[in-house]
Amino acid sequence: MNNTGYVLAAVAVMAIVTYLPRMLPLTLVRKRITNRFLQSFLYYVPYAVLAAMTFPEVLFSTSNLISALAGLAAALTLLEEGISDLIVIERFEFPRYKCCAGYITGKTKAVYETFGLNIEEAHYSLIRDFNIFYRLKKRQTILNKFLYTNRMIDRVELDNTFAELAKSKGIQIKENTTISEHDADKKALKLSNGEILTYEKLIFADGMSGFGSRLQPARKKNIAMQLVFPNSAAEEIQIHFGITKRGYGWVSSYGGFTNVGLTDVFDKSVNYHEVFAGFLKQLGLQADMSELRGAFTPMKVGEGKACEDIYFVGDAVGACDPMTLSGLRYGLDSGRLCAEAIAKKDDRLYFACIRKMKKKFALMRTLQKIFYLKVCQVCVFDIGCRCFHRAIAYVFNHFFVNKK
Repeated sequence: MNNTGYVLAAVAVMAIVTYLPRMLPLTLVRKRITNRFLQSFLYYVPYAVLAAMTFPEVLFSTSNLISALAGLAAALTLLEEGISDLIVIERFEFPRYKCCAGYITGKTKAVYETFGLNIEEAHYSLIRDFNIFYRLKKRQTILNKFLYTNRMIDRVELDNTFAELAKSKGIQIKENTTISEHDADKKALKLSNGEILTYEKLIFADGMSGFGSRLQPARKKNIAMQLVFPNSAAEEIQIHFGITKRGYGWVSSYGGFTNVGLTDVFDKSVNYHEVFAGFLKQLGLQADMSELRGAFTPMKVGEGKACEDIYFVGDAVGACDPMTLSGLRYGLDSGRLCAEAIAKKDDRLYFACIRKMKKKFALMRTLQKIFYLKVCQVCVFDIGCRCFHRAIAYVFNHFFVNKK
C-alpha cells in the first residue's frame, strides 16, 4: 500500500472509531428517554467529564521551593560528568526550613535515587488515604492505590541529607552566604562575606526572590504559606478547597507534627496572614503564628539562560507547576539536565526541557482558571464527589498520584 492509501485508511479508521459511538444512540434511540436512572446518568455526564479533566492535577501538591535542591542536583550531575571544581552558594545553613507539605511520590523518589540518595533511610509515613474538603465540609475520602511508593517525609531532613551527600562527594557548599554583586564582564561574584569568586559557568538556583531574579523578567506568582507545630493528631492528609480564591489548603499530620498550609495566586490586596489565621481557627487548631512562613513560586517558565555562561534552574527558571505548586521533581530534573548540557556543551538538551515545561505549565494555568470558577467547584465537589466518587478516586490515583 502506498503512503496515500495508508493515510486514507488511517483517516477512515479514525473516523469510524470517532463517529460511530456518537451516531449509534441517535440511530437506535428514537423515543424520549423516560427511565429515571438513565436520565439522571446522562444529566451528570458533562459534569463528570469536566471533573475528570480538571480534578486530578489540583488535589495535592508538595507546594515547595526547590531552588537549592536544583542547584545541588546540578552540582552532583556535573561531578558525575567529571567536572570537580564546583562551589554551591547557600543562603542558609543546613538543616534549614522549607515550605513544603512533604508529599513524595514514587517518581520523585526514583529521581533522588539517580543521585545516590536512598529515601528509604529517611523517616517517613505511608499515605493510606486523602480526605477532600470543600468549604471545610468533607466531600470524599480517596484511598491511596500506591500506598507503598508514595509517602510523607520531613523536607528539612530530606534536604539536609541531600546536602550531606553532596558534601561527602567533595562538593563545597558555602552556607549562610549570598551574592551581593555580580560582574558579568569579568565573570566575577562578590559574596556577602566579602569573598570574590570567578566562574566559567554560573547556575542560578535561588528561586524567585534571589539575586538571579534580577536577570529574569517580572512574572506573576503564587504564594504558599505554612505553619508546622507539635501535635499528637492521628496521621492523615486533608486537602481543603474554597479557602482562597484560586488556591487550596492542606493539613498533614504525621510523626507527631501537624503541617498546615495554603496557596493562592498572589494578590497584594489580600491579607494572607489574616486568611491563614482564619483557616487555622476554622480547623479548631491553635499554634504560634509567629512561626508562620511563606514563599513565592513562579506561574510561568522563564528562559533557561541569561547569556552564554549564565543558566537558571529550579524556581529560578520556573520549574514549578503553577496550579499545584509542586516542583520537587521538576526542579531536580532541571538541575540535572542543565548540568548535562553544560558538560556536553550542548544546550539543546536543556532547552528541550524548558520547552516541554512551558507547554505543560501553560495548559495548567488555563486549567487553574477554569477549575477555580465557582460553577466548576460546585460541579466537582457538590456533584462529582457525590455521584461519581469512584470515578474521581480512580482518576486521582492513576492519573495524578502515580504520574507526578
